[in-house]
Amino acid sequence: MALVGVEWVRQYNGLAGNLTNTKAQAEGFLNTLSGTAVFNWGDNNAWDKDFEQAGVGSPGDGDDSIWVDNVDFVFFSGHGSPDRFYFGVSLDDSFAKNTEINWGDDELEFIALDACNVLERDGVFDRWRPAFRGLHFMLGFHTTTSDEANRGRALAQYLNAGWTVREAWIRAAQDTESSSTQWAYLRADGVNISTYNDHWHGKGPLAADPDNPTTLWYARGAC
Repeated sequence: MALVGVEWVRQYNGLAGNLTNTKAQAEGFLNTLSGTAVFNWGDNNAWDKDFEQAGVGSPGDGDDSIWVDNVDFVFFSGHGSPDRFYFGVSLDDSFAKNTEINWGDDELEFIALDACNVLERDGVFDRWRPAFRGLHFMLGFHTTTSDEANRGRALAQYLNAGWTVREAWIRAAQDTESSSTQWAYLRADGVNISTYNDHWHGKGPLAADPDNPTTLWYARGAC
């Protein structure tokens, strides 16, 4: 079975405003998607270093090879901005930064960052290209997004039903946001590798890992 992990933050301990529905959103994804749940870390147990590469950046305390890059799909729910997303404890520095991330050099194929502005269009390729080291898709939002409880479950339901990853994300965002919100995604292709029609494991075609991506594609649209 394919492997799944989630992290979520409701209580930000003064580092940012608290949220309400991140736990329900992330656990809805974990409990619905066809696969094996590996981790579910929330609030003070959700750490930025779980997403970061060891020895990269300062501090260089990342351990993604144990957590995020050791499963096939990760869903994060919390605060974000164009080059990082935020946590409620400061074991490393309380945010996972684009400059400290390399995903897919182990297992990770898909990541959903349900956080505001992480995939804001301006500068998106410069910010996030280095993160793609075998990663197929990064799902997120160009705009701010609401604090809502159902998107994770909806995304998992569409994936289980055989929708492509990109179509499942778009539809889940449209189901749960107003038209003023814009979904977004980045995906990577490699030599003779196209991830455009990727499905979740066992639900349809799934491309080989684009370990050395030749092209990064970006799309966004109104919910």
